[in-house]
Amino acid sequence: MIPIPIVWTKYTATARGRVVKRVPCENCSTEYVYLLEREGEGVGTSVYLLNAGAGDHAASAAKDTLQQYLENDFDPIPCPVCGHYQRYMFPKLYDGDPTWVPITRLIAVAVASLSAVGAVYWGITYLREPSEYALVRLAVSSALLAVFGLFAFGLGAVERSQALRFDPNTEDQQARIEKGRSRAVTRAEFEAWQREQGR
Repeated sequence: MIPIPIVWTKYTATARGRVVKRVPCENCSTEYVYLLEREGEGVGTSVYLLNAGAGDHAASAAKDTLQQYLENDFDPIPCPVCGHYQRYMFPKLYDGDPTWVPITRLIAVAVASLSAVGAVYWGITYLREPSEYALVRLAVSSALLAVFGLFAFGLGAVERSQALRFDPNTEDQQARIEKGRSRAVTRAEFEAWQREQGR
């Protein structure tokens, strides 16, 4: 058998763009705006250089990705008037638990899964040929499954609870206002600026 080399060319493209995002403040009802900037990437592949449009495909994919980002994404910018972060911005501001929590939960899930396999195996073994040895192994596997399963579930519940209680609006209001003013202006200020520019 003769090996046939496969040659392909990978094309990548990047598109950058920006859009003005309008945000109604949940706290003071001020509408403010900020500039959202994003970058989209696209990839196209041509095997044996047969796909002449691979470069165009990469560029088109980059533009589509960029368009999705500009339409659906946001930056967590507080209101420049009252410093209030909007509720939908909270997930981007929440940095989560220390890394040991998800790692511990993953280990607990893995041990619980192995215990479940052991419990099924020893349960089938006991049903086929009842013995005290199989019964003890079944009990131990079931106990480990219960303990580590409940532990993993409890850690997940704690993580969700902390995420739900997270509120960045409890931080210093003046600092939040300054951060908002560094990236955003009120809609009235933005429209006044547009009139000055003759747009």
